[in-house]
Amino acid sequence: MNNISLEFKEEISLLCALITGQTCMGDIYPRLKPEHFDSKPFGFVYEASVNLYNNGIPMDLTLLEEEMRRIDPAYYNEINGIDAVKDYFGLVLDGCNVRMYADHIIEGFQRRKLSTLSTEMRAKAVQYNLSMQQILEDTTLKMQQISCVGVDNSTIRQVSQIGEEVIAKHERMQQQDVHSVGLSTGLKGLDEIIGGLLPGEVPCIGARPGQGKSALALFIALQVAMSGHPVYFITLEMSLEQLYGRILLSLSEVSAANLRQHGLTVTEIEAVRNLNKTKLAELPLYIDYIPSARVEDIRSKVKLARNRNQCDLVVLDYLHQLELESDANNNHATTLGFAIKRIKDLAIEEHIPILLLSQLNRDIEKRTDSKDPRMSDLRDSGVLEQAADIVIFINRPEQQGKTKDVNGESLAGIGFLKVAKNRNGSTGITRFRYNENMTRLSDY
Repeated sequence: MNNISLEFKEEISLLCALITGQTCMGDIYPRLKPEHFDSKPFGFVYEASVNLYNNGIPMDLTLLEEEMRRIDPAYYNEINGIDAVKDYFGLVLDGCNVRMYADHIIEGFQRRKLSTLSTEMRAKAVQYNLSMQQILEDTTLKMQQISCVGVDNSTIRQVSQIGEEVIAKHERMQQQDVHSVGLSTGLKGLDEIIGGLLPGEVPCIGARPGQGKSALALFIALQVAMSGHPVYFITLEMSLEQLYGRILLSLSEVSAANLRQHGLTVTEIEAVRNLNKTKLAELPLYIDYIPSARVEDIRSKVKLARNRNQCDLVVLDYLHQLELESDANNNHATTLGFAIKRIKDLAIEEHIPILLLSQLNRDIEKRTDSKDPRMSDLRDSGVLEQAADIVIFINRPEQQGKTKDVNGESLAGIGFLKVAKNRNGSTGITRFRYNENMTRLSDY
């Protein structure tokens, strides 16, 4: 690509990053439109990509070519389909600059429009039969249109429109006899404090290893899915088989020892098969293992799942397994803060809650006064404390050798959930019960 224009390079780089899955359409669309491309073939490929995205179809070369053929069979044949761009695929290794490329493509489109407008105005200026006032008004209007190119106005709402949507939502709740605005966690005590999981919010569950972060998150995911809301559970730590095993243990009488060590009995295999064909087959729970995931990978997959109606709640297990972009100018806290900000933006953009899991610092183990988690115990606490809408700590006194509470009541199988932060509501502590393997949770 050495002898071709910079704008051509940016257009092909952006397209290849989209087609090869290096970036997500949601990061540039609807700001960038097909007509903004200087290259007509590239604009055509981009139009087909947008159509796939809007229909919730994952990017695939065969499906992309089918969509191009559907839009304009004659032009598809003229440019030899995907051959217009496929020779460049190997030249694009990362999609981290696509938003900058989109800005430059939009700017190039604006410059071409300005050049055309300049020529048009020069011609009108010498036509003395035209009113000067009309010429100036036409020029001003077209200048305003050019300045608005690349601006996404779809998010602008008149306040009464927002009000009508809120009223409609509450009317649906009345009709469906729903008594919580947020998605229920399945634990009544927790729901009473936080009001459920609310769209656009980022709650965070924090705990030391072995305290049950993943168990609580999976319990919540199952409860939400069983209520009919699709859940997208992203694990950066456990394999899909391990996560499936936890689901089996929570929904069946399968032996944990047999599942993990000795192998299932014939009776247990049949029970699992029946569970898989009945309850699990109908459960809108989607599990994904993403190794070395970047926040942009998460955003891309969530947006696709959302378009396919597979996501009313996202669970990310867990935050500190994210692959953060290295930058000599920024420290770990800064890059993590940027990642969380992108996750928060995603929650707002897609109007869904995103439940994050986070580890705690080891300092909690060194304390002699109390092992109860505090905000400062969160890893990278300054960043998380600022970004998270809700912070929930898990505390299982039994794990610390405490067998009875101050009233002499047994603490065996009793856990505490401490809501230490709630940006839009109250804080407090609630109890829950769990079994020996922490695979089944219930209200206290």
